[in-house]
Amino acid sequence: MASAGPVDDEAPPIGWSVPARLVLAAVPASLTVWVLVANVVWSTKAVLAATLALSCAAPAWGLLLVAVLAPLGQLIAPAVSYPEFRISEAIVLAFLAGWLARGLPDRRGPRTAAPFAGTLFAVAIVASMVGQAWQLRAYPGELSAVLDRLWHLYFFIIDPIGVVDGARLIEGLGLAVATVMLFRRRPQLAVTLPIALATSASIAALSSVLLWRGIGWTASLARYKLIGYRVSGHVGDVNAAGSYFAMMVCLALGMALRARGRRRAIWLAAAATIGVGLWFSESRSAFGAAGAVLGLAASWAATTRFSGRTRAVVLASVVIAVVGGAALRVRSLEGDPTYRGGGFREQFFQTSVRMIGARPLFGVGVGQYNRISSLFLSPQLAWTYGFENAHNYYLQIGGELGLTGLALFLAWIGAAIALAARALRLAPSDRRTLGVAGGVVAFLITCLTGHPFLVGEVAYSFWMLFGLMTALASSTLLNQATAAAVSGARRGAAQPRWRLAAAVAMLVGSQISTARGAVSPPASRAVDGFYGWETLEDGTRFRWTGAYASLFVPADVTRVEIPIRLPADGRAIKPMGIEVMTGSIDQGRTIVGAAWTIVSLRLPAASPLTRFKRVDVKVDRVWQPALYIAGSADMRPVGVQVGEPRLIRD
Repeated sequence: MASAGPVDDEAPPIGWSVPARLVLAAVPASLTVWVLVANVVWSTKAVLAATLALSCAAPAWGLLLVAVLAPLGQLIAPAVSYPEFRISEAIVLAFLAGWLARGLPDRRGPRTAAPFAGTLFAVAIVASMVGQAWQLRAYPGELSAVLDRLWHLYFFIIDPIGVVDGARLIEGLGLAVATVMLFRRRPQLAVTLPIALATSASIAALSSVLLWRGIGWTASLARYKLIGYRVSGHVGDVNAAGSYFAMMVCLALGMALRARGRRRAIWLAAAATIGVGLWFSESRSAFGAAGAVLGLAASWAATTRFSGRTRAVVLASVVIAVVGGAALRVRSLEGDPTYRGGGFREQFFQTSVRMIGARPLFGVGVGQYNRISSLFLSPQLAWTYGFENAHNYYLQIGGELGLTGLALFLAWIGAAIALAARALRLAPSDRRTLGVAGGVVAFLITCLTGHPFLVGEVAYSFWMLFGLMTALASSTLLNQATAAAVSGARRGAAQPRWRLAAAVAMLVGSQISTARGAVSPPASRAVDGFYGWETLEDGTRFRWTGAYASLFVPADVTRVEIPIRLPADGRAIKPMGIEVMTGSIDQGRTIVGAAWTIVSLRLPAASPLTRFKRVDVKVDRVWQPALYIAGSADMRPVGVQVGEPRLIRD
């Protein structure tokens, strides 16, 4: 059993003052109480009341209850609440409120890695929310309406100022910190928390099997019927489910290697069950991450008796083989004409780079990536998706919170990974820490091609496992009498003025960035798909499209008339069909020829904080004028000519 180090109930609390706890508890407690007194079904109230009561009476048991229930929120909600009610988040908030309200005396022992980075990251999130709310003040009545909906419908809505998305991150940080602090008081969490997490993951995997057999909630069955071959019974995002199962497979195998006899058999059965869930998700990134981590972990365990140099060579060879295999796989997919995901990944990467370039320091705002993405997507992506997330969570953080937020997030995560690596060097035979750390790393690898942190049911499990990894690693270092691993945090705590100054700078800098106003689409063919302006002999100005093109108009425009033509001669060049879409809404198909055709569109209303609307055009084919028009030397692949649009506000 891992030890939490020296303990002393009479020692003064470490950063655990009553005023600080009450301030932190205010928001989760108020939201929990609101549900308990509001017109909500009694079964939902019962679940939250039980979580709150247990977390007040025995916070460690409350954490275990969260570990079992939170990942299954989308399975539980239709049974005890409303399907759209975010019951997982409600359970987490009830736990945080109870844990903070109880305020057990803190103990000395394992500590979080880079706590200052985590604190500043939370400050960056709050500053971003404040900035978005400040922008919304420019729309009369909007801010008060949003705040009213947040108070009365918080667990049902996604708000335009990023409160829900930002809160999910802060809740995750809170779960990680709570796990470490409770571990200091109850080291048995090193055993009981993995059991709770694996139990929940096994149930989730079995729900996928049942869904495959046609047994599940109506919404889940409809989603499976739409996808057709990928199955996830407990969350709607199949890729996020893959990330979750990859993480839990690593955890279960690590615990199995540590156990003996019947307990090992139980853990192996759990790993197999969770593996079935991973298999049904058919997530390439999750398969690759799990395979890479398990291969590296096996090499680590098999070389514990090798000399340091030999072991380093073996592990480096495994890493090179894994990276090389991944590169070859990506290259083979890029060369497969039936697989478009690889090319889209590159376009998503470029989209994120453009978004980060628009607001490099503090980003476009937490929770805003999806909404604002239409200003930065390539024409092909805009046509296919309309709005979309980054498909790389690190780039999503960079786009929403800027390079500052990304650096803090990576510092918080990276410090804990480094702590685990040092602990495993000192105790290479610690299979539990190896499995826990392997699960965390596998999850983080999948974030390179996905965004599982956007799914609360998945993210909450990660943060609890992340906190357990930090606690186990820190405990190992303390037991090995290497307190230097945590002395940096104590030295940092001795400089409160610098910490306060950094937090204030974060708040002020974020508001200055927000004061610049909403972002605009970059003037780039990579975004709008148009070649430069040209002029006909009669003075008419036009631009050629490529296979896809996009027209941006101000958000207050309600109707637009777009002149489009194809210089067809009826012989070599035939009239061409074009399709138009606005905000993922199909606006129909039009055949255009030599005469200018006016395409008139009624545009949907724009949400607050949106400065532009995007009109997307797709042509049937591209062609090269030099091959069809006498005297032309234009070898560009073009589609149709688009003139200057007429913008109507009514």
